[in-house]
Amino acid sequence: MAALASVLAPTGAASTALAAPAAHSIMQLSEPDALWLPTQPTSPVLATTAGPTATVKLAALTSPSYRFSSILDGQPVRWNPCQAIHWKANVARGPVGGLDVLKAAVAHVAYKTGTQWVFDGTTATVPNTAYLPKTPTNTNKPVVIGWTDGTASDLLRYKPAAVLGMTRTVWFGVDDGMGHRVAATRAAVVALDRTDRLPLRGVQSWSATALHELGHVMGLDHPADTHQLMASTLPNVSTLQTGDNTGLGRVGKAAGCVVIPGA
Repeated sequence: MAALASVLAPTGAASTALAAPAAHSIMQLSEPDALWLPTQPTSPVLATTAGPTATVKLAALTSPSYRFSSILDGQPVRWNPCQAIHWKANVARGPVGGLDVLKAAVAHVAYKTGTQWVFDGTTATVPNTAYLPKTPTNTNKPVVIGWTDGTASDLLRYKPAAVLGMTRTVWFGVDDGMGHRVAATRAAVVALDRTDRLPLRGVQSWSATALHELGHVMGLDHPADTHQLMASTLPNVSTLQTGDNTGLGRVGKAAGCVVIPGA
């Protein structure tokens, strides 16, 4: 438009350059996912999930075996892997041994992503939407993972009994006004349904459920491949699969630091 204005200006008249659009903050509160316990292994129930916020280069960023929750300017939105991710556990209403399961799951995801996770101890905070920040922030808030129910947490309220866990995240970033956007995840909550009776470890266990939900925390969505641990219905596997690990690698430290201008 600036070039066009120059052409149309009378001879000898000074053309006025258009001011650059102002940079502004952007954010997204994710839609909660739902992880289901299969009722019939041959006919899994599929949960509805929100699509990515942008489809730029989407085909190059997904495959049947992994998918990202949110994409900006051709890149998945993720935590800044060059900053430590703090977390707390609410295990008061969880199974005996639940804290050890969560610690092991966090350690596994940290290893797969090359990120540093710092355990800040147990907490009475209930994992729900109210915990997540509502205004832009440049600092990370500890991830809260724990067992609760629909009475205490909006993430599980009115959900069918087959739902094992729900995760919700929030990211903040900057749009420079000229078509460039960058953001980082700043907080997440993971609500595990305490009314479900799962073994601590093995297939279709709390361990597998925790790994799945931590995949959402890191920025993964449900893939089409139902054999991946990130599938919307908990598959008959006990740990992350090849596609899961590929996706986690793309949101981890190997992808570089997330640098937000002005942050």
